[in-house]
Amino acid sequence: MIPPSTPGMTLSFSSIVRDADRPGGAVVEVAGGLTDAQLIALAREEPAQAFELLYATYKGRLYSFLLRMVSQPEMADDLTHDVFAKALRLLPTLTNEHRVLPWLYRVANNAAIDQLRRRSRFSWLRIGSLHGTVGEPHAADDHDRIPEQAHVQSVLRTLPPENAAALLLHALEGYSYKEIAEIQGVSLTAVRSRIARARSAFKERYTPEP
Repeated sequence: MIPPSTPGMTLSFSSIVRDADRPGGAVVEVAGGLTDAQLIALAREEPAQAFELLYATYKGRLYSFLLRMVSQPEMADDLTHDVFAKALRLLPTLTNEHRVLPWLYRVANNAAIDQLRRRSRFSWLRIGSLHGTVGEPHAADDHDRIPEQAHVQSVLRTLPPENAAALLLHALEGYSYKEIAEIQGVSLTAVRSRIARARSAFKERYTPEP
């Protein structure tokens, strides 16, 4: 069962095209009340317990991100499990300088883009269409009931996956350009270019409702 997602899962035209960079520090759920350093230390001594906390705290957020990226609930679920399988192996090797959630997003970002590169075309799913299915996130989503949300999703389908991921991490998850550069493993200049191109394409293709 997918745990509740954090606030901020509703994308709007205004949130996507906002030009100002953010100072950083996306909303972070603390795993079992532990800091990242404490969680990493626990992973070295009690890896099963640390992984259980990690999985319970962050699965919902990563699943929601991956679902928006790959558009298919089953595929998003498979990728979520792949991400946490890698986390189970690598968590005890992290240092105290690591931030756990951005590290998980980096793994998820790479997994989603690799998957999308194997597909013939990049498509998005309106999260609201999952209503009533076993993969439905607990967080309410009004994509099917708000015309703007459906329109936003249709435009997002046209973006290259790297640009779309950068835009989602910024507009949806609240990460700064610097943090996204670390997550995506690229330069700050590349992130600025990806987000600028995504916004430009979005402004060009988005037609407000009359």
